[in-house]
Amino acid sequence: MLRRVRWSESSLILTLYSLDHGRISVMARGALRPRSPFYGSLELLSMSDITLSRREGREMDTATEASVIRHYESIRTDPLAFAHSCLFVEWLLFSVTGSEPSHPMFHLIGSVLDNFAMGPPFWPVLCSGIEKALRLSGFAMEIDRCVRCGGDPSDSLLWDPAGGGRVCRGCALGSEKEIPAGILVFFRKTRSSPLEEVRKIGLWKGGYRLCFDLLRDFAEIHMDRRMRLRSLSVLEDLEK
Repeated sequence: MLRRVRWSESSLILTLYSLDHGRISVMARGALRPRSPFYGSLELLSMSDITLSRREGREMDTATEASVIRHYESIRTDPLAFAHSCLFVEWLLFSVTGSEPSHPMFHLIGSVLDNFAMGPPFWPVLCSGIEKALRLSGFAMEIDRCVRCGGDPSDSLLWDPAGGGRVCRGCALGSEKEIPAGILVFFRKTRSSPLEEVRKIGLWKGGYRLCFDLLRDFAEIHMDRRMRLRSLSVLEDLEK
């Protein structure tokens, strides 16, 4: 459950990422009524088994039944876990726009939430989940080759956000920024390891926020859209 919006006094419009249909919008009529068969089974972030009524030519499906598979109570009772989860979901709402199903994306979402439910650390899971989601969406940063000549960047830590990755010293124009080597180590690790291992990687204070900002700059440039992340402000307030 990526998003739920109140449509009327008793009904909801849901944004889901489903195993069989990808990202879809669903109307849940009467979901807010106390005796509704949906009551308590359509919570934000929850994984539910939902039966849909689909009609050709209709823009939105209608939910007819729902049962909870995973409620993620431990996320809901931990403000930091909930804020990180909402930030990840907000990112997905920005970056996953098509309706084509992706089993890897579906399982990635579940894995990220499962790891958040385990408790801290949250930032490595968030950054790794975002990097993996970008690659599944066809947007991969280049960390092992120069984005200009395709050669080995060797020990260069120069980064070109517009080009989408590293720049060797021979191609440097002076407009690149230099990133810490630890960020590259993290990106390599997240590409080859499950989240359960990535969560064990420690960066310096502020390192994961730098990693997040790098991912955000990359996404905004290559998707040509500004990203408004309300959950980020909430998370920043919680971490003060």
